[in-house]
Amino acid sequence: MIRSLRKGQTSIEVWYKFGEDSIGAKQTEIELMDDHAVFRIKLAPVDGNQSSDANKIFLDHSQTITKVIIRDDHIRKNSAHFLNAYTDKISYVNLELVHNKNHLFSASLKPLDDDGLEFQIKT
Repeated sequence: MIRSLRKGQTSIEVWYKFGEDSIGAKQTEIELMDDHAVFRIKLAPVDGNQSSDANKIFLDHSQTITKVIIRDDHIRKNSAHFLNAYTDKISYVNLELVHNKNHLFSASLKPLDDDGLEFQIKT
């Protein structure tokens, strides 16, 4: 089962070996699998600078990503509803970032402030 968290534009912060870059995203969803949930974020850089940053991160440094932050109260609220509804079926969380191809990460998820989510990438 796939549930849309936000269909419109938002942005994410990607933290990796060389710092942090903000990149636009156009679709955010969560999918319930047999025993876990997959958060899927389709990246949509809004300008040449973000495109360059995304290419640099995902072509050369994807293995050094340490965390991803979303600051969007709509996504936070919809995620909480979904996770609470299926808490007995979700034993872990994966994060899938889509930029040219799918990049799947094992992650832990925690709330951040009143409107954000933080995915800590497990290595």
